[in-house]
Amino acid sequence: MFTLKRTLLAVGCALAFSAPAFASHCPADAKAIDGAMSKVQLSDEQRSAIQALRDEGMKLHAAGDHRGAESMLAKAMRMLLDDMAMQ
Repeated sequence: MFTLKRTLLAVGCALAFSAPAFASHCPADAKAIDGAMSKVQLSDEQRSAIQALRDEGMKLHAAGDHRGAESMLAKAMRMLLDDMAMQ
């Protein structure tokens, strides 16, 4: 039983200390989206849709909703990659 408590405590500490590492992933994704958008020809409609998803993702990141932020940024990346594939 003593080993189980230690194991659970270790897992809890690992999760608590790893959360900031995952949170810093969002700005890197936004920077990648910005870089790709500057290199790809997009229509105004495509650019505004991708930018809106990117901005919403960063807004969620700033509010502490990192799962939602990653979801929005992933949608923006997929949309950007789809548009790049069509060219």
